Amino acid sequence: MPPRPYVGDCVGVPRSGGEAATGDRKIADRAGMEETIAELRRQLEEQQRLREAAERREGEERQAREEERKARAEAERRVQPNTLFRLLDRCHVSLSQAIRVETDATLTTQGDATDPVNRLYPKRIVPWLDFPQLQEQVWEKFDRTAAFTSRALFPSDTQIDYVATNIQNSPIYSEASLRNFERDTVDNFVEKVIKALQDDEPLRQEFGIQGRVTFYDRANPSETSLENSLEQMNLQDARTPQRPANARRGRGRGRGRGTAQSQKRDGTGRRRNRRADQFCVHLVADERQIPVYAVEFKAPHKATIPELVAGLHQMDLARDVIDQEGDTFEFYATRLVAAVVTQIFSYMVDSGVRYGYICTGEAFVFLHIPEDDPTVVQYFLCIPNQDVQADDGLRLHRTAIGQVLAFTLQALAVGPPTQEWHDAAHDKLTTWKVEYLDVLREIPETLRKDPRASNYRPSHWKRERKRDRKKHNTRSRARARCQPGASTPKHSSIEGSGSDQESHSPSTAAASRSRSSRGRGKNCQSTTGSERTRADRDNKQTSRTDRHSTRPYCTIACIRGMVNREPLDTKCPNWKLHGGQRHSLGPQEFTRQLHRQLARDRDLGFEQLHVCGRTGYLMKATLLSRGYTVTIKATTVEKQHRLQAEVDNYHHLRSLQGQHIP
Repeated sequence: MPPRPYVGDCVGVPRSGGEAATGDRKIADRAGMEETIAELRRQLEEQQRLREAAERREGEERQAREEERKARAEAERRVQPNTLFRLLDRCHVSLSQAIRVETDATLTTQGDATDPVNRLYPKRIVPWLDFPQLQEQVWEKFDRTAAFTSRALFPSDTQIDYVATNIQNSPIYSEASLRNFERDTVDNFVEKVIKALQDDEPLRQEFGIQGRVTFYDRANPSETSLENSLEQMNLQDARTPQRPANARRGRGRGRGRGTAQSQKRDGTGRRRNRRADQFCVHLVADERQIPVYAVEFKAPHKATIPELVAGLHQMDLARDVIDQEGDTFEFYATRLVAAVVTQIFSYMVDSGVRYGYICTGEAFVFLHIPEDDPTVVQYFLCIPNQDVQADDGLRLHRTAIGQVLAFTLQALAVGPPTQEWHDAAHDKLTTWKVEYLDVLREIPETLRKDPRASNYRPSHWKRERKRDRKKHNTRSRARARCQPGASTPKHSSIEGSGSDQESHSPSTAAASRSRSSRGRGKNCQSTTGSERTRADRDNKQTSRTDRHSTRPYCTIACIRGMVNREPLDTKCPNWKLHGGQRHSLGPQEFTRQLHRQLARDRDLGFEQLHVCGRTGYLMKATLLSRGYTVTIKATTVEKQHRLQAEVDNYHHLRSLQGQHIP
C-alpha cells in the first residue's frame, strides 16, 4: 500500500505524467521564443546600427566629396584671372588693409642732413573741388563698356596671395620700402589694367591711350643721391659741421625759415628738383617718353594722417607759412604739408606735368595745377582704408588701385602744358629755400607723439546724373566766386546727396583753423566740372602728336651733306622734301630758318624727348618747310655758357663729325 501524501502536496488537480511534460515543453518553447525574439531584436538593432553607420559613412564621404569638389573648384577659381572689380576688392582686402607701418623710431629712416634747396613754390594751395566728379567721369566710361569689366583679364587670387605673403612681414620704415610696397600693391595692377585697355582698340580710343604707360623710378636712387650731394657741396662751408640727422629742433616757437626769392633770369641758375623719392609715370610711344604725372613718396612716419588732415587746407604760402611763427600742432602740420607740396610742385613744373600725388602708403594727396594758372595747386586727400565702406555701392572706386587708376586715365586725357603755361610759371613763380626734413625736425617730439585725433571724414560721394552735371558746374563756379570771405570749405561727405554738394577733401579741423583773411578775393579758387569740354579734351589729345614732328630722323649722311652742300642722300627718309638734287641749305641758313619757325610757334615742329642732363635737354626738331629732322640740344639762359663750351669742343672735332661722332 503506497504512502499517504502530505496535505501540502495536494494543491490543484493532480496531473498525470504526460500533462507535466507538456507544460514543461510550453515553458521551454516560451523561453526559446523570447530568446529568439531577443536575438532577432539584437540582429535588427545591429543591422540598424550598421545601416546607420553605413549611411553616416556615406554622408561623410558625400560631404568629403562635396568639400573636395568645392576645394577643387575654389582652387581652380583662385588660379583663374579676376574681373576688374573683383581685382579691386581682393587687392583692397588682402593688400591695402595689410599695410604695416614701423612704429619703432630706431628702425625707421630719419634722412640725411642736407642743405635747403631753392624750390618753386605755389602761391596758393586750394581744395580740388571737382576731383570726385572727374574721377567718376572716368568710371562712367567703364560703365559704357560693361563687357570689359565682366571679362576675367587680371591677376588671380593666387597671384594676389603671393604678393600678400611677400608684404606681410615687411613693415614700411623708409621711402624705399614704401616705394616697393606701392609698386607691388598698386602700380603693377594699375599698369596691367591700362595694358588691357590699350589692347582693346575701342577702349584705347575711348580713354585716349596713345602708348604704353610705365611706372618706374626716374633715376637710380644711388645716382640721384650722389648727384644731389655733389651739387650741394660748398667748399667755403666745409669747416661747418653738419647737423646730425637726429638732431632735435623746434623746442620753442617754430618759424617758417627760408625767405621767398624771385625767379629771375639773372644768371644764378636754380638746380632742378631731383630727388630719389620722386618719379614720373610716363607714356612711352615710339621713341618718346612723355611724363604724365609725378609721384612723391613720404614714409608714413614722416607724414602722418593727423598731420595731413590738420595741414591740408587752403593757404597762401607767402602770407601764411613762409617766415611765420607758431607753436601749435596745426601750425607745424601746415608747414610740413606746405613743404612736401612745394617739393612735388617744383618737380611737376620742372617736369612739365600738371598732375601728381603724394603717397604715404596710408594716404594719397592728389594734386593738380590748373591750365590757366600755374601758380595754384589743388589738392584732394584720400585714405582708402577709411574711404571704402561696406554699404557703399561705389566703394571699389575709392580703393587705392581704383583711385590711382582713374587718376592715371584722367591725366592721360589731357595734353602737356603749353609754352605759354611754362612762360607764366617762369615769370610768376618764386622760390622757397626749404628742405622737408628740416621742417620735420623742427616739430617738437611731444607734438608728434601725442597729436590730437584727426577729424578725417571718409570720402563718400554719389555718382552725378548727367542732366545735373551742367547745373552742378554752374553752381560750383557761382559758389566759388560768391564767397569773398570764405576760409577753407567745410569738408563733408555727400551722403544722401546727388549733385547738390561738392566733395571736398575731408578735413573739418582745417576749415576752423583758417585765418579770417584766408581765401579772400583772388584766393577763392574755382574749377569747372572739367577743364574743357569733351571735344576740347579730344582735340588736346590729338594735339599731343599732331603738333609735334612725326617725321623720321634724317640720316647722318644727309646732315653731313647739308653741311658740305653735297648731293642729297636718297637713303634719307625725308630727301624728297629737301628739294632739288643737292642740299640748297647750309648749316647757318638751316639754323636761321629753324629759329624763325621757333619764333612763330614754339610747339609746331618741336618735341621734347624728355632726356636731360646737367646742362641741356634733347629735342626733336623738324624744319617744316624742308623736312629736315634732327636732334637738337637746348638749355636754359643760365646755362648757355656751358652749351657754348660744348659747341667749341665740337668745332675742334669737326673733321670727325658725321663719321665717328654725331
